[in-house]
Amino acid sequence: MVLIISITAFLLVTILFVLDTAKDQSTTSEISSFLSPFQAETFVSHNYAASTESVWNAISNLSSYNYWFPGIGRILPVVKTDRYVHRYSFDQFNFAPGSLLQIRPKGPFPSGKATIASVEPNKKLELIMQFNPFLKEYISFNLESHSEGTTLSCTRKSYGPFSFMSVWGFDSSKSKILDNLGYLIPQEDFTSSKDKSKEASQEGGDTSDSLFSDRNQMAAYLVNKTLDGDSEIIKATKDVYARGKAKALLIKIKKGTAERPAMPEAGAEPTAPTTASTTETSATSQTPEDIIATVVNQALDGDDGPLNALDDKVLRAKSKSLIMKIKKGTAERPAMPEAGAEPTAPTTASTTETSATSQTPEDIIATVVNQALDGDDGPLNALDDKVLRAKSKSLIMKINKGTAERPAMPEAEESSEPSLKDEQTKESASVNQENVMEKLIADGINGNMDEINALEDKVMRGKIKAAIVKAKRSS
Repeated sequence: MVLIISITAFLLVTILFVLDTAKDQSTTSEISSFLSPFQAETFVSHNYAASTESVWNAISNLSSYNYWFPGIGRILPVVKTDRYVHRYSFDQFNFAPGSLLQIRPKGPFPSGKATIASVEPNKKLELIMQFNPFLKEYISFNLESHSEGTTLSCTRKSYGPFSFMSVWGFDSSKSKILDNLGYLIPQEDFTSSKDKSKEASQEGGDTSDSLFSDRNQMAAYLVNKTLDGDSEIIKATKDVYARGKAKALLIKIKKGTAERPAMPEAGAEPTAPTTASTTETSATSQTPEDIIATVVNQALDGDDGPLNALDDKVLRAKSKSLIMKIKKGTAERPAMPEAGAEPTAPTTASTTETSATSQTPEDIIATVVNQALDGDDGPLNALDDKVLRAKSKSLIMKINKGTAERPAMPEAEESSEPSLKDEQTKESASVNQENVMEKLIADGINGNMDEINALEDKVMRGKIKAAIVKAKRSS
C-alpha cells in the first residue's frame, strides 16, 4: 500500500514538474534542483555588484521577506511583551540563533513557524521554515566576496513524503528568489585592481606627490599643469595642502587678482614664501593693530588669503568685524602700515581694554555704554568681565526703552587712583564710624535703641546689634 502511494505521488510530481518547466523561464541566476522520493533540494546563486554588508543587510531584514521571498506573505517576530505594537515590529526582536518567527504564507494554509538556526554576520544565515503542516524546509544563505562584488547562494532542502512540494513551482517562481532580492540591494561601482593600475598608468607619472619637497612648488606645478589642459592632475594628487592651494590660486588667476606662477624645475630649491605666508611669519613681529590693518587692507583690495591664514582667532574676528564696519560706513579704513615702521600706538578700543583695570566699574560701564550708543560696540564686546558686560548691555536696553538716562562720559584726565587726600578722608571717616558705633553700642546696652533703629546703613546697624547681643551675653 505504501509503495502504491509513493509511486502515485512520484508520478504526480513528475507531471507537475513537466508542466512547471514548460512555462516561460527568465532568470539571471544559476539554478539547479534535485528530487528523490523522500528528499528534495534546490540551489540558486546570484552575483551582485554590491558589498557584502549591503547584501547581508538585505537578507537579515526579516520584515522585507514578503517583497522577494516567494510564498511568504509576512514574517512576524515571536517576542514576549505586553505592548501590542511590539508583536508586529522587530525593534524588540533578538536576531540570534534560537529565536522564533511566525510565517504567514500566501495561500490557503494557516500560519507556520520558523527558527533562526545559525547566524554568521556577512557570511552565513540559516533558517528553518514550515510553510504548511506538510512541508518544512532548511534554508541556507551563503555570502562570498570577490573583486566584482558579492556572490549569494540560497540552498533549500526538505525531507519526507511531501518533500516534492519544494520543487513544485521552482522553475517558474522560486528560482527567481535572488533576482527579486536584487531590486532591494543598491548597486556599487567595483573596479578591479588591474583596471585601477591601468588608469593610473594612463594618467602618467606626473601625479606623483614626491616631485617637489616644497609644497609651494608643488602647488605652482599643479597650477601650470592645469592651465596647460591637464584637469585631472589635481584630483590625482594626495597632498591635501598642495591641492587646496593650487585650487585657490587657480580661482584667483581666473578672477585676475593673481598672476600665473613660474613653472618650477624638478631639482630647484624651495621658493620663497608668498605674501600670505610672509604675513603669517611676520605676524609675531608686528603689533596686533598693525596685523589687523594689514590684513584688512589686503582683504578690501581683494586678497583675503592673509586674513583666512591668521592663526589668532581674536585678531581674525576683529579684522572681519572692522571690514564689515568699513563696508557699512560706520568705520574708516585704517592706514596701511609701512614695512619698516615702528609699532603704532594702540587704538581706542585697545586703550579701553588695557585701561579697564585702572578704572572703577562705574566708569567702565559709562564709557562702553556711551561708545555703544554712538555706534562703536567694539569696546563693549571686548570686555573680559562678563558681569560688567551684562550690566552695560542691560543699561543700553533701558536707555533705548526710555526707562533710564544716559550716563555722563567720564573725563579722560581724571585719574581713577585715589589721591592722598581721599585716603586720609576715608581713614578719618572709618575712625569716626568706629567712635559712633562704640557710642551706639553703649546706648543700646543701656536700652536706648532709637538711634540704632534710625540708622540707614544696614550693615552698620547689624554690626551694632550683634555687638550688643555679645556684650549682654558676656555680662
